[in-house]
Amino acid sequence: MSNPPSPPLESLHNHTTSSDGEFTHFQLLDLAAEKGISVIAFTDHDSLPSPTIYQKLQNEYRNHPVKWIAGIEISSGLPTELGGGSYSGLHIVGLFVDPNNPNLKLHCERAQRARVTRMQKMVANLNEIGFHITEQDCLVASGGEAVGRPHIVKALFSRMEENAPVFERIRNEMKQAAEGNPELSAKYEDMMKQEEGRHPYALFLTPSAFMPHIYVDYEYTLDMDSSVRLIREAGGVALIAHYFTCEPKISHEFLDSLLESRRIDGLEIVFGVKELEQTERHRAFVRELVAKHDCLVSGGGDIHTLADMENYVSEAVRPVVSTTAGMAAELLRRSAATREHSSIE
Repeated sequence: MSNPPSPPLESLHNHTTSSDGEFTHFQLLDLAAEKGISVIAFTDHDSLPSPTIYQKLQNEYRNHPVKWIAGIEISSGLPTELGGGSYSGLHIVGLFVDPNNPNLKLHCERAQRARVTRMQKMVANLNEIGFHITEQDCLVASGGEAVGRPHIVKALFSRMEENAPVFERIRNEMKQAAEGNPELSAKYEDMMKQEEGRHPYALFLTPSAFMPHIYVDYEYTLDMDSSVRLIREAGGVALIAHYFTCEPKISHEFLDSLLESRRIDGLEIVFGVKELEQTERHRAFVRELVAKHDCLVSGGGDIHTLADMENYVSEAVRPVVSTTAGMAAELLRRSAATREHSSIE
């Protein structure tokens, strides 16, 4: 007797060329159809489907075999009692939002302007340590859309004849500094296990990098409750994305209190499939909180590239990813969100 077919996967966290993804909205839907994903949410960083894209989705892609959901991923500031300031690790995913909501659109406009300023400062910092990179390189890498750190990385690697020696020098500096420093040694060893395209984040493009002074945080952010309010007022549900990135600031106890007081609608229980062993502790804790508070759940591949998509549908991660089946329908059933800004019937 043959095994029953696996339930269709969903990915409710994905990025397009409107932020730092590799594919357009329409290419992403076609690729998802090829890979057996049944529902895709567009959750670009502080970016919504443009009026032209949204109209095409509504008019030409409502009957696409892959259902789509309009969404956003807001780069949020901290809750006010934790300072309310900018923090790169706290992201709020909004699903079923109205892309034409004026307040949400205004937020995106402000955030995109701030992203350009942030990029300009990081480019200046990189020039100071010897890299060859310009603001225009980063804008070209972004395709004129929301510019972010992945575009800075792409710009750096587009000029590797000039930049390779600088990378090698900084890696050697980190290796030498790691001698006798167990914490830094572990970071160095972890970096060297990753593909070269991830090295800039460990070296200088995160607050905890080897050279943290290169990184510049967001200059415009809303505190967490204001971010959640924006999503809810745009008709959506608000969920904390990939908890492991905000755990350094959002403790287990504090996250528990946020759910208890309904300041957030829910949590992602699947957040990409990279480094599953390292993130299992976080996923286990999140599942415990979901059971305790009976809150909303979401999840997805945090897909940016073809490799992300292929990893997400691979058999190796099927036990984790299969939990996404039926998530979109359950979100609609249990919340005040509507199907209006999706193709779900």
